[in-house]
Amino acid sequence: MFEYLVAFIIALGCGIVSAAIGLGGGFLFVPTLNLLFNLDIKTAMGTSLTVIIFTSFSASFWYHRQGKILYKIALIMIPPSVLFSVVGSVITHYVDARILVGIFSIVLFLISFEMLIPAFRFFPEIRFGPSFMLSATVPSHETQPVTLIPNSHLLVWGAVGGLVGGLTGTSGGTIFVPALATIGVPMHYAIATSMFTIIALALAGSISYAVLGQISLPFLIVYGIGAALGACLGTVVATRTNEIQVKRIFGVLLIFMALLMISSQVL
Repeated sequence: MFEYLVAFIIALGCGIVSAAIGLGGGFLFVPTLNLLFNLDIKTAMGTSLTVIIFTSFSASFWYHRQGKILYKIALIMIPPSVLFSVVGSVITHYVDARILVGIFSIVLFLISFEMLIPAFRFFPEIRFGPSFMLSATVPSHETQPVTLIPNSHLLVWGAVGGLVGGLTGTSGGTIFVPALATIGVPMHYAIATSMFTIIALALAGSISYAVLGQISLPFLIVYGIGAALGACLGTVVATRTNEIQVKRIFGVLLIFMALLMISSQVL
């Protein structure tokens, strides 16, 4: 019983952080489930991705009320993210987890550099085919310039995010948020839109993990409840931080996540 109480408290904290930065929470769920509660890495990934359904839905409800979700962007990203989430989750059944963690950790380091070092660019803009205009207002109430959003960029990075989410159980937020920021979407809107997009990705991927028997039901329940409550609080935290602060927090946490993922395979 004490173990599950500790798990609930950890999940609550993870939910707050994940909703505040738009990642879904898997970057914390996987290492804690693996390192603290001794779930094998693949079961930790499957359980994590299923828990993310709770955090992303809870956070999206409150972000919707704040008017931060850009639904047109999300609806373009969802189809490729769902498809490749299933592909990624199936691949985990056949590939050594250490290889998956190694590749993912390298990607996380590159993404964190882009968030912490403005001159470093990891997410190139993909501009071909149809585009649409987007105008949004940031939390400081300063009007953003009209931004041209290419469908191709959303489709490609939606697919990449889905694949990463399925392969690692950490959702696609680590890809979605910086990819949206790259094309000029304000950070707070990118976070909210990412959380909404993650719902469908996590649902599709978790079904695949469930079929493969890689989900722990007890920890799913405890983490799901704690993370959902934490996600509600996280949306409030997000509105009280400015864009630069969010990017710095995002970058530091990605480095922390990468180190935890590596340590889970070494220790």
